[in-house]
Amino acid sequence: MSWRSVRVRLTVLVVGVAAGAMVLAATLGVNRIQRSLIDDVLQETAEQSIFLGGIFPESGFDGGAFGGVADGPLLEEDLRFLTGDLDNLTADLDRIGVLDGLLGEAGRTRQDGLPMLTAFGLVAIAGIDGAPTVFVQEDPRFFGSPLAYQLNLDELVFSGIDIDMAEAFEPADETDLFDETLYEQVLDQALAEQAASMEVAFGVEEFESIDFVIAADVADVIRSVDRITSVLWVGMPLLLAVAAVATWILTGRSLSPVRRMSRQVEAISGGTLHERVPVPSTGDEIEELGTTMNRMLDRLEADDQRLRQFVSDASHELRSPVAVLRSEAEVALRAPEATEVVELAEGVLGESIRLERIVADLLVLARGDEARSPGNLSAIDLDDIVLTEAARRRRVEIDTRSVSAGRVRGTREGGTRIVAHLLDNAARHAHSRVSVGLRCDASTVTLWVDDDGPGIPVEDRSRVFERFTRLESARRRDTGGAGLGLAVVAATASSMGGSVRIEDSPLGGARFIVRLPEAA
Repeated sequence: MSWRSVRVRLTVLVVGVAAGAMVLAATLGVNRIQRSLIDDVLQETAEQSIFLGGIFPESGFDGGAFGGVADGPLLEEDLRFLTGDLDNLTADLDRIGVLDGLLGEAGRTRQDGLPMLTAFGLVAIAGIDGAPTVFVQEDPRFFGSPLAYQLNLDELVFSGIDIDMAEAFEPADETDLFDETLYEQVLDQALAEQAASMEVAFGVEEFESIDFVIAADVADVIRSVDRITSVLWVGMPLLLAVAAVATWILTGRSLSPVRRMSRQVEAISGGTLHERVPVPSTGDEIEELGTTMNRMLDRLEADDQRLRQFVSDASHELRSPVAVLRSEAEVALRAPEATEVVELAEGVLGESIRLERIVADLLVLARGDEARSPGNLSAIDLDDIVLTEAARRRRVEIDTRSVSAGRVRGTREGGTRIVAHLLDNAARHAHSRVSVGLRCDASTVTLWVDDDGPGIPVEDRSRVFERFTRLESARRRDTGGAGLGLAVVAATASSMGGSVRIEDSPLGGARFIVRLPEAA
């Protein structure tokens, strides 16, 4: 099957779109989900540590006011305790690689220090790299940068550290459990393990007009999202394969009626135009396509039948004058001494004129009924044509007293053909009178031709404009034509943007009325 097949292209398109959607879902979509989950964790951490627990945890000190305590100033040993606690905290944060992230979120540097709200309600700028810790006795609302919340940071650093000295080492003496060097080693190991397992995210939350830097361990979130991403990347080829197979099967089923129609159309030829393509009852565009193709075949069959009838009728009509010409020539050859030259010439001339007229009419109809674009039409005086044609010698005289001026768009050849055929037809069927009229009314030029002949029955008035149609009263060759004249009139009038119809004539016979647009 060629790659240009609709089935192949649809399958490739669906697989491509599905692959693109899956890649976006595995990248942008997963990233947005991860960001949303991290924001939820930060929000939950803020609520638990600040909003729900209160700004100041329970302690032996009254932290009811920022910048100091109601019971009096802190003792020197209390400040030393706080300073050591903050120094240890910043050192541990630095060891697990969180300190720089906190500083950046708070808009500070190592030289500036980290502003913190301590457990006693004091704002302290924790010193880093040996810089002293400074306690600020000011309202933190006017401190100018977000504060780190110490209790939250303590929980962040030590949440994964549960030091059991007895299990970590097998000391020779119980006194070794309190060895400071040993404790530091265990702490460093615990911090290193925690740093290896942590993924810290930062955010800023506002509480009572104070911005707090929130830090949370989101390793579980990232691991969960990574697992989802891995599942997506592993399952993507399988999903794409399922999509490709499903698309291939569905498009094959959907296009199978089209293939059946194609095979049927391929089998239809000029001799089998009566056959039709199968139309599925699907109610979609494929059913519409099959119905449209059958309508097209209906038109082609009708055109083919008309063409065959046209050729048959044309052959029959052409055979008659040709047979007469041949008969005249054979008689003249068999008895040249008894042949009158003038009589022979008149017979040959009459049949030649009849043959020429039939051929001319056939040529007009074969050229598409004189179909012309409006740009090829020009203004012509139809009244001049009527008067000229009426003056030609016919069996009966033509009354032209009702002819007035009228200009139409067309060709002089086409106008002459309309008038000549109508007058010849009227003269052929009239008993003694033929009248022609022309008037211009409401941008329309109306031409009518009356005769006092037998008229045309109402049921036959549309049929007489068909090709090679002759009524029973005009079947004899000496009174009837080839049945092409009125068909030429209708085709020529249509090409000039007009129409023709038949009514009863005031003279008792038929009235032919041609309406054409007036030339501007």
